[in-house]
Amino acid sequence: MNVKLFLTDRRVRRATGVLSIAASLFVSSTVFPTALQATSETQESNVSELKVPADITEESIEAIDADLAKAAGPFLRTLFDTGKPADERQRAAAELRSLANNFSAATAEKDSLRRRLQRRVALISSSLAALQSTSGGTASSTADLTNAASSTVAWLSSIANGVTWVSYLHLNDLQQPDVSPDVLKQVANNLTPSDAMNADQKAFASRPQLQRLKVAVEKAIRLSNYAGPAEAVQGEQKYYIDLLIQSLLSYESDQLGSHAENARVAWRTLRNEHPAAASALRSVVNDNYFNHNLHFVVSEDLLSRVISDYRTESGCIAECIMGAWVTGSQQTNVNLRADIKPSSDRAMFDLNVNGTVHSSTVAQKSPATIWSRGNNSFWMNKSVVFDGRHVTSTAASFDVNTSSQVTGLATKFDGIPIIRGIVRNIASQKIAESKPQSEALTARKIRDAALPKFESESNQQFSTANSTLNQVLASLERRGVGPDSTSARSSNTHMALSTRTIGVSRLGGSLQPPSALIATGAAVQLHESALNNAIDALGLQGRTILEKDLARELEIALTDLFQRPIKLTDGVPQPAEKDAEPEPPTSFVFSNSDPIRVHFENNQITLVLRAGVLQEGKDEIPEQIITIPIDMSLQGGKVVLEPGKIGVASKEETDRLKQITRANQIRRILSRRLIRREMSPTIDVQAAGDKTLLLTVTMIQLMDGWLSAELM
Repeated sequence: MNVKLFLTDRRVRRATGVLSIAASLFVSSTVFPTALQATSETQESNVSELKVPADITEESIEAIDADLAKAAGPFLRTLFDTGKPADERQRAAAELRSLANNFSAATAEKDSLRRRLQRRVALISSSLAALQSTSGGTASSTADLTNAASSTVAWLSSIANGVTWVSYLHLNDLQQPDVSPDVLKQVANNLTPSDAMNADQKAFASRPQLQRLKVAVEKAIRLSNYAGPAEAVQGEQKYYIDLLIQSLLSYESDQLGSHAENARVAWRTLRNEHPAAASALRSVVNDNYFNHNLHFVVSEDLLSRVISDYRTESGCIAECIMGAWVTGSQQTNVNLRADIKPSSDRAMFDLNVNGTVHSSTVAQKSPATIWSRGNNSFWMNKSVVFDGRHVTSTAASFDVNTSSQVTGLATKFDGIPIIRGIVRNIASQKIAESKPQSEALTARKIRDAALPKFESESNQQFSTANSTLNQVLASLERRGVGPDSTSARSSNTHMALSTRTIGVSRLGGSLQPPSALIATGAAVQLHESALNNAIDALGLQGRTILEKDLARELEIALTDLFQRPIKLTDGVPQPAEKDAEPEPPTSFVFSNSDPIRVHFENNQITLVLRAGVLQEGKDEIPEQIITIPIDMSLQGGKVVLEPGKIGVASKEETDRLKQITRANQIRRILSRRLIRREMSPTIDVQAAGDKTLLLTVTMIQLMDGWLSAELM
């Protein structure tokens, strides 16, 4: 193997290593407020062991459908038992697929169960196929480690005080052909974020450049244990398949960023170094864990209501036309609607304008006076394309149909019997001869009045929309949560937009649940991953925030993130409970990672806070895992939020009595604000012409990580 046990001058090397680490920690305090604390040895988990996920165990299925639980239970235990032969596990997967496909999902709860079951069975089955694939990759670590160390040195040299990390991470040693396993383990420890780090330290240690170095170091450690190249290739392939599967299953359970990061690292490595295995996993992984996590569908009827504009304009006429002095009045009516067009790779619609111009005029040109009435129609059409990021449009087309009728004629000679008829015949002939020219002039006047105004106003609206959208996207991208995949499309009657926000180290959505096409409204489907990824961008990690200021701080952060006003409360202070003792000032100390997580299931929003509590006059409560279930429903024309029992847990506290006391204290603090709320189901939408369109939420469903809503 390329990594050899380096025994020469072991004691000298150890002493030198300790001194260099100490020196680096001392100097690196200019980079971090406090030094990084390395653990004694690398923490490795056995990713080969699997457990049936808690939400599809026989017991959890039984609560929904006893017959399915009885049939599926044994097969699930076989499928997730890594000690069973692969062919036996695949047979169990086939049986489970059949059970899931034939399961009658008559309710949303049953449909969610079926989706969860299908997704996990597909994941394990594809991993078994991937494990049987012949790897075409390599397992060489020397080049990977040398390149990673070299690029890390270059990166550290480009940042302030970064050079102090070169010795702390033994980067010169890592670039040598023979490096001690002890050094490799120490470097891996130094690169592992720990709870002892503050937010800045954890953020720096989690930088992609250092994480890539850590991956290379851990790979070198593993390779030192293989007997030869062939075993190393298969061993590495199995390692990353196991890591991917375990990380994805764990992420579904708790939505922690560390599991998402591990899954991304494993998937990236499989794609780059073990393409055959990645090919066996690709469709399942992409469909269920890297899919779009926001979908929006709008009907043609609603789009027309949003952009429709009906105008009536009246005015006087007083001008010289074709040598005659014309006076009178006219009324112009304009109606704007949208017409969605089918497209598979972008959303397309036409802006259709139907207009009429009615006029009543008197034209005087000696010796005749002519009364006439005009009934003219015109049409304008502008094609609009939205690709998910920009709105573009074509130049508008214009068509007109003019129609005028003479309603009266008088001449100066009407009192002379013989001459009257001659003059009126001459006047009528002149009117008929000039009618084509007159109607062409009318058409040109209508075009010159309507078309430039339509082009100017519509183009200005599109420019404003693009500017607003670019501003929002730029803000999201600065924080690493901009959409990296966008799909816009349209049918004859609906437009749809799907986006995926995963950044460089997060996961996306699963297959979206079925949704009816709303004929006259809109539908929104939001996956919890999109919301959690956005929460990560709010900057709550490691912050201490007063409990009374938390909603306001979230409003400020969300407003800055989305570049538009976001209100979470109505601004009215919540009245204190009668005869209740006032709570002393309280602050939440949010975790350095995953401070807030959201999960959607069974028509319930589950908020998970990872935070400690500081309360004046009381002992500090270290970081707790606070779970807040909130039922969400439509009742009596209101959106009702009903908090459930707050759960409080600690990862470290062993004193049960002390933990119970802390949990009760936290419940008391939160329960004063977490009360049943009834909210209006209407949403104000800015429509054309400074109008406000009221949309009403008619359906809300939270299942399998998705929040689905329909609006009319």
